[in-house]
Amino acid sequence: MKAHKGFSTGFGSFFKAIPFIFNNKLWWTLFIPLILTILLFIGGHSLLDLLTAPINKYIEGLIDNNNVSGVLSWVVNVLINLIFFFVFAYLSGYIILIILSPLLSWVSEQTDRIINNVDYPFLWKNFASDIWRGIMLALRNMVFELGITIFVLLATLIPGLNIITGLPATIFLFIISSYFYGFSYMDYALERRRMNIKERVLFVRKNKGMAIANGTMFSISLFIPFVGVLFSGITAIIATVGATMAINEMPELKKQ
Repeated sequence: MKAHKGFSTGFGSFFKAIPFIFNNKLWWTLFIPLILTILLFIGGHSLLDLLTAPINKYIEGLIDNNNVSGVLSWVVNVLINLIFFFVFAYLSGYIILIILSPLLSWVSEQTDRIINNVDYPFLWKNFASDIWRGIMLALRNMVFELGITIFVLLATLIPGLNIITGLPATIFLFIISSYFYGFSYMDYALERRRMNIKERVLFVRKNKGMAIANGTMFSISLFIPFVGVLFSGITAIIATVGATMAINEMPELKKQ
């Protein structure tokens, strides 16, 4: 599929997925990522508290001056929270994909069932396999994206290689991120077409425009200040439904 047509199909299917979800009574699934994200955020801060408590106690025992130890403890707490924020902000997309993998697999299957009027029997073995595949793919894509990001960041520091810097580098990394996110959402439907991993990789590369468009909406949601991560899980469900709908519209896959 040509890139411009893939973009059009990807964006179009995303927005078609919203009424599809409500018309087919799948709206309740949108509340699950909200709850899970809130629990994840609370759990993360609780973990930070457990981590900073012994550090603060150690500082208080090391320094007799209460004012100095108090300032040092505050600085340590700020640094740990900043590290947590940046790590969570960068990895949150893949954390959400991994946590929501069972739900996204089920939602994609239900979308296929509704569109094609096919009943997929529920088998724990297949369900567990889908979850494991989704998690492994998310980890694979995260490693690839991280590698590309590190390379680009290093290249911006090396004279002669720093041809992509500033805003162009940011846009390039955004596109790469959207591509890998879109890959994950498309994979749920592609696996049911009995494609192996190599075939799925080649298919997504061939239809990279669709993958980027589908993943773009999720990437954008992560950039929304304060509430982006909270609502990105909802975007993930919409993107999964949209990707499944788009794949069902492709003539070469309709017979599979």
